[in-house]
Amino acid sequence: MSKNALRYPESAIAGGVFGTARVRGMVADTAARLAAPGPVPLDAATARLIAGAQSAAPTPLQRMQALGRLPAGRMNKTEAAYAELLAARVHVGEILEFKFESLKLRLADRTWYTPDFAIVLPDGAREIHEVKGHWTDDARVKIKVAAELYPYYRFIAVRRVKGEWVRETF
Repeated sequence: MSKNALRYPESAIAGGVFGTARVRGMVADTAARLAAPGPVPLDAATARLIAGAQSAAPTPLQRMQALGRLPAGRMNKTEAAYAELLAARVHVGEILEFKFESLKLRLADRTWYTPDFAIVLPDGAREIHEVKGHWTDDARVKIKVAAELYPYYRFIAVRRVKGEWVRETF
């Protein structure tokens, strides 16, 4: 083959035609299929795609992670409901003050933990409250490590189960 010869991949040549003639032929074939009466059969690649999408139902964890994270400083619904409870506790004097995501604790190199609520009690004690709808392994490890590194805070995890707030102290 001379160095001035054009080389086309086999995928570009179909039935002896290539380039624009090949595209025109594909368009004509598709138009003929669509114009035919009755349902149009799917090509193999599209049928595999549709079958794969129907059979792969996401797990609850995948659905939760697909939702993504809210921007920093924005509460999700569970955190907002717990903030209302904390505001009521401030009103009756059980706690002096609470702040949402006001601390950032360093756990290791390039590893940080931002607790949901920092709380000051009337006796001056400080608590860290982490509100979770679902516990992941890394979140549980982070709060345990933070509880060991920062013993002057009391770390409490809070979950809402059937309308009741369940507390777990670390």
